[in-house]
Amino acid sequence: MDFVTSPGQRVAKVITDKGVFERDAANGELVLTALYPGVSVEDVRAGVGWALRSRSTLDCVEPPSPTDLRLLREVLDPKRLYLKG
Repeated sequence: MDFVTSPGQRVAKVITDKGVFERDAANGELVLTALYPGVSVEDVRAGVGWALRSRSTLDCVEPPSPTDLRLLREVLDPKRLYLKG
């Protein structure tokens, strides 16, 4: 799984197309904390290069509302520099 962050910044969360990872306070490891609808922990495990840990109870990330999508596509990124599709 690839991700980009600012140089010198400590990553608190990683948002992917399958779920959300948060940094474990004890050891700094990224731990799965939330999934998108239709995605399983096994789906995520298949795409990472380490022994993935997850919280015992995972949150579900709700899809964006039509209003959210309109704001993202028409107001925040009308040239589709960041949002694809």
